Amino acid sequence: MIMWIPMPKGEFKSSEDRVVTARAPEALELYNQIIESKKKSRIMMHADELQWKTIEAGVKVANLIDFRMGFQNTLANIAISEIPPHSPASDGHTHGEAYIYFIQGRGYSIVGDQRVEWGPGDAMYVPPETFHQHFVTSDEPVKYLRVIPSPLLINMLAVIASVMPYLKPEAQK
Repeated sequence: MIMWIPMPKGEFKSSEDRVVTARAPEALELYNQIIESKKKSRIMMHADELQWKTIEAGVKVANLIDFRMGFQNTLANIAISEIPPHSPASDGHTHGEAYIYFIQGRGYSIVGDQRVEWGPGDAMYVPPETFHQHFVTSDEPVKYLRVIPSPLLINMLAVIASVMPYLKPEAQK
């Protein structure tokens, strides 16, 4: 399969004879602009600034490091959630992959066709687009930290991975 890849100045070459440099000047400039923007980002949020939102089944969620809170992060949404004692978190759902760290309480989750038990200090990975639902079995609420990678990041990585086999190292001079 031949892929047509855009080159600087609007040119295109086939993947079979493309010579690639480490960073095109345009890409380096864009990278530098992004870095400078991120240096102006908010860098701290205090506990009294958390904006808890109650969603279904009494579950509370507060975004932590998230663009909606003034941070210039583009890699992930990081939030803390709290589920009341002896209750399900929701009717279950799917989304992109997620990383969960349980801080307080005990329970179990249905992830795909598996049931997994968890408690304080446990970590769980939820594969992308996999049905999952959390259930609290303890007398105390469950608190957990959740990280969901940005869809933009996932899409960029997928594009990079898809073109890697077609890129050739820069020609030796």
